[in-house]
Amino acid sequence: MGRKPPPTIRQKRLGAELRRLREAAGMSGEHAAAALECGQAKISRIETGANGIRPFELRGLLKAYGVTDQELIESLVEMAKEGRRQGWWNQYAKAFPGIVDLAHLESTAVCIRTWQTVLVPGLLQAPGYMRALFRRGRRAYTEAEVEQCVQARTARQQVFEKADPPEYRAVLYEAVLHACVGGETVMRRQLEHIAELAESGRVSVRVVPFGSGAHGGLDGSFVLYGTACPGLDVVLMDGLAGPTHLDQEEEVRRYRGVFDGLTSLALDPARSLEMIRKHTVRP
Repeated sequence: MGRKPPPTIRQKRLGAELRRLREAAGMSGEHAAAALECGQAKISRIETGANGIRPFELRGLLKAYGVTDQELIESLVEMAKEGRRQGWWNQYAKAFPGIVDLAHLESTAVCIRTWQTVLVPGLLQAPGYMRALFRRGRRAYTEAEVEQCVQARTARQQVFEKADPPEYRAVLYEAVLHACVGGETVMRRQLEHIAELAESGRVSVRVVPFGSGAHGGLDGSFVLYGTACPGLDVVLMDGLAGPTHLDQEEEVRRYRGVFDGLTSLALDPARSLEMIRKHTVRP
């Protein structure tokens, strides 16, 4: 019998929000279990993300907690439904373990804000750049796995083709333009790809130049996913130990402030595009 996979970000977000709502209602886990007519252990597993919850059970809990905000209710119900769906990402889950979390965050976001210090954001990467990263990444991929990961990341980029795509804003440190990932030809094509996306109007890309001095983004890259219900916004950071997500309102608010500060330091879109284009013709 195989080990149960760890909770996804979606499960953790849903569980954490249910715990917050229960505590705000002044109810114990025992009272919540009585409302749902289940054991207290089930409530605990739902709140830690170890177990999912069916939509009708979720509505019952929210009613018991006195939640009347229809936008919040529907957002949470949609999150519960997503856990039962099979999507395009499932075929890539083995080669690209984080794809389920990323697909969920990107498909439910109404806006995506990303700050990157060294690498091009995944949603803006060209295939050659992706291959260079996966071939020299944090784990050893076979060529077949590299191609699967490229296909998965390319599939993620289809979020821009939705009828209601998220508003996407990327702020890049100038180092991103200088890091020669995959060699000069690959990097030149990558920068051309960013310029094309920016010119299409589908994304906003701005550059923070080296001369900006010290700023709040020097601690590392992050992505802020904004949802239709602001209380469910998430900050995602990636590192050698894997992705870390923050969903407490105070934490998210802090990162919003950092992103706004970085935006104020960045060149405007036209000058940023000019700088990106200049790097595509460097000798």
